[in-house]
Amino acid sequence: MRIRVSTDWETEVLEGIKRGIADAKAGRLVPHEAAMAEIDAVIEAVEAERTGKV
Repeated sequence: MRIRVSTDWETEVLEGIKRGIADAKAGRLVPHEAAMAEIDAVIEAVEAERTGKV
């Protein structure tokens, strides 16, 4: 049972890697700077809401 769970998980990881490689080859990527800007904006919005600075 434990081996099957590990194998299933490893298969999922490998499939995810393959999808990522295919996306990269097809140009379906978000530049790092754009991704970080979006993440920072979400964090700032949540912090503003949490601290009442909306």
